[in-house]
Amino acid sequence: MKLVGKFQKVNPMIPLYVLVGLLAISIPLRTFQLMFITDSKTGFYKFDNWSIYVMYALSVLAIIIPYIVVNLAKSVPSSQNPPSRKNGFLAATSLLFGLGIIFDVIFSALPMFLNKETTTTQAAAMQENMLPMIIEIIFGICSAIYVIIFGISYIDGKTTYSQYKFLALTPLVWSIGRIIIRFLRKIAYINVADIMLELFSLAFMLIFLLALARVSSGLANEKSMRSIFASGYVGAFFCLTANVPRLILSIIGRGDVLPAEHPLELCDLFFGLFAIAYIVNAMKCAKENDHAELE
Repeated sequence: MKLVGKFQKVNPMIPLYVLVGLLAISIPLRTFQLMFITDSKTGFYKFDNWSIYVMYALSVLAIIIPYIVVNLAKSVPSSQNPPSRKNGFLAATSLLFGLGIIFDVIFSALPMFLNKETTTTQAAAMQENMLPMIIEIIFGICSAIYVIIFGISYIDGKTTYSQYKFLALTPLVWSIGRIIIRFLRKIAYINVADIMLELFSLAFMLIFLLALARVSSGLANEKSMRSIFASGYVGAFFCLTANVPRLILSIIGRGDVLPAEHPLELCDLFFGLFAIAYIVNAMKCAKENDHAELE
């Protein structure tokens, strides 16, 4: 597009402020939905309600605004210069993301894989989900190792993670396994609530992790950092909108309203924080080093 990167005055951090505003509305709204209008067994909306349309509107804004702003902005950091300064918040969120992945493997994927139930329906479901579950477990372990290395790199301010090009791809494959499992669930996509938020979370997480793998491995194209910024903002919105209400309800003792198939996903919660931390750090590094992506 001729307009990509042509506007010097458009700040690529604008979507961050929009994100905060949208989350200030979506998190209480989603908490309300889980408590009063969402089926605790299926995660579907039980009946029509004004909050459903507000959530749809917020979701549309959360997707459109970041992609428009980031693509118009000229001062997006260079894809060829991975941010390398010390950053405690980015290091902490990376380590939490890695621990969240380990938690997902141990308490979600592995128990499903080792399920001993033998009914015909469960056996068929297990057979259908076997490959994506194996992908989620194996690449989840590798992903956790890489993300923890990534976090440690920002403790000492060195890009140690850039040496592990194969491991850089493992979070991408792990997220693909997770999204396949959700598509294989036997549901009708009508009045969806939890599954919609999860699919959007994973879709934009996948885009973010692909671009991050390219930048971190030195294989980025000129659009990679723009992809990180746009998908990071959107992925953070859906991950936090889906999981912060679950965390709140679990803390206040209302975990009973959470569907069994849609529990609190710590890996997604921490990914939202990690994506925001990476974007903020990338902008700080670009300002300090005075290099920007000029297209």
